[in-house]
Amino acid sequence: MRIMVRGKGEKVWKPLDESDYDSESHLQGLLNKDISLIPLDPPLLTCASEFGLPGSGATDIVAVDQDGAITIIECKLAKSREVRRMVIGQLLEYAAFLTKMSADEFVETFDDLADAPLYQTMAEKVEDFEESVFKENLTDNLKEGRFTLIVAVDRINDELREIILYLNAHSDCTVGALELEYFRDEQRELLVPHLYGGPEVKEASGRETSSGKTRRWDRDSFFKDAREEQELDEEYIKALEELLKFSQGNADEFVWGRGKTWASFGFKVLKGKLKLTIFYAYTDANININFSSLNRIARTADLEEFQRRLNTISGIKLEKKSFEHFAPWIDMEVFVKDKTALKTFKEAVLWMRDKIRSYDE
Repeated sequence: MRIMVRGKGEKVWKPLDESDYDSESHLQGLLNKDISLIPLDPPLLTCASEFGLPGSGATDIVAVDQDGAITIIECKLAKSREVRRMVIGQLLEYAAFLTKMSADEFVETFDDLADAPLYQTMAEKVEDFEESVFKENLTDNLKEGRFTLIVAVDRINDELREIILYLNAHSDCTVGALELEYFRDEQRELLVPHLYGGPEVKEASGRETSSGKTRRWDRDSFFKDAREEQELDEEYIKALEELLKFSQGNADEFVWGRGKTWASFGFKVLKGKLKLTIFYAYTDANININFSSLNRIARTADLEEFQRRLNTISGIKLEKKSFEHFAPWIDMEVFVKDKTALKTFKEAVLWMRDKIRSYDE
């Protein structure tokens, strides 16, 4: 491919010469700085490099999208003999060992290697980010081994292309090759990405892709799911209706959830550009208290007080581990057994909301 460029005010088009990468680490470094260079939909939002796996080596890059879909990336140059069969074997080996990790283990390892914690990055980049749904998708993808495997190369060869097409058509893996052509002169650099294989080819083959499916709920679908799918008793329905009315009237931002399994709604408090989740309520009669979201700005003493107030409710005993990854569940049975419990819960939520609002910018 020949690339011609012309600067503002210049009359003559000049060629950009195709250039070789200095090394595989050069190619890896470009992707680490901007993982969205891999043209996937939805796009990859964050990544961690040299992701070590127990019993295996370390894959070059592990990346995640907004729905908890995981992509494993190996970087190879065309001149490397490994760019053909061996790199596919490496990716399959990494995928096999990755399935042995729990979601918590994955997040802990990711956070140690990435520029910022995974949940924090997602909350900053994804509108209405729902940590529990994200973790649900992450858990399913790890357990089922639903990953996208990408070989990132400077130039693809025919043999690698044929292997990728075959695996997409005849296996459960979603496999792609990213050809990232590199051009430069003394002043400019240009990258031209081409993705061969990947989710679109996988879908065309009729096989399932490595995505975390979500949907947007509303009031009608929420209570339909609660009654018909979850078969909740009317006492639980009434508690959910009261909690819904409270949330819509008092949250800085009320949101309907995007989970694929259970319907949900969330109570958020706004502070500057931050949207912090206090809780999500689900149609399986559970409430997720999101200390990890509040921890982005809340003082530790205030989080401890919020936890103490919740623990005054009979049947609730939240034991703090680390607020950074603390998102415990409350069974709504406590609201059904004790009619004053929901009142105490709402008071604790409003206290936490007002604390967040009171913080200086």
